[in-house]
Amino acid sequence: MKSITIITEQVSAKALAAAMPTTGVASVFVNPNPAATPRDHRSMESYQALRNPRRFRPDYRIDVVVDDDAVDAVFDGVSFAYGAGLFTDAEMWVNQTAPAAAA
Repeated sequence: MKSITIITEQVSAKALAAAMPTTGVASVFVNPNPAATPRDHRSMESYQALRNPRRFRPDYRIDVVVDDDAVDAVFDGVSFAYGAGLFTDAEMWVNQTAPAAAA
């Protein structure tokens, strides 16, 4: 089992359901205000030698516990949903083991 964490500004229940594969997902937790992330984070991006601030407000933390062979399917589904505009700006990463499996 692995845990995937997604931090995003906006997400709906329909978008989340559309992004998840039908098999291999053990649980999905949505936390509306992640305590570990600052409320108003700024990052600087460089575009043609100009530095432009880009605001990223991490409003939702989504933790998904999946089987080892479903990690790619979840990443593909979320990436497709992001490309289709169902998610706003987001960050996503895989934790090596699910929290319950580590205990």
